Amino acid sequence: MNTVEVRKMLNDSAEDGEYKIPFLVVCDGLPVEMTAYADLVLPDTSYLERHDCMSMLDRPISELTGRSIRCAIRCCRRTGANAGRSEVLVELASRLKFPGLSSHRGARKYL
Repeated sequence: MNTVEVRKMLNDSAEDGEYKIPFLVVCDGLPVEMTAYADLVLPDTSYLERHDCMSMLDRPISELTGRSIRCAIRCCRRTGANAGRSEVLVELASRLKFPGLSSHRGARKYL
């Protein structure tokens, strides 16, 4: 939540001149401030196009006086070729043959 420090970390270089964060992947449905720093931008859908659950415990956007979970139900179809973030990440992990997300033969475990 500290954008000044985040920008500083994204611009920090090591003694050899290379960035301390050598490769940055951003997953979003729209161009955002972070896409300017990204080496790779993966597609995402909007909150209107996906079923979604998010715990407010890890996102301090309000007072933390109690537990809160937000659940959203998709209200419109996806537009264009955008796949949901989860779908893109599972596909990528399967292609990279991450053991938790691909079978011993390298096929995708989850659809």
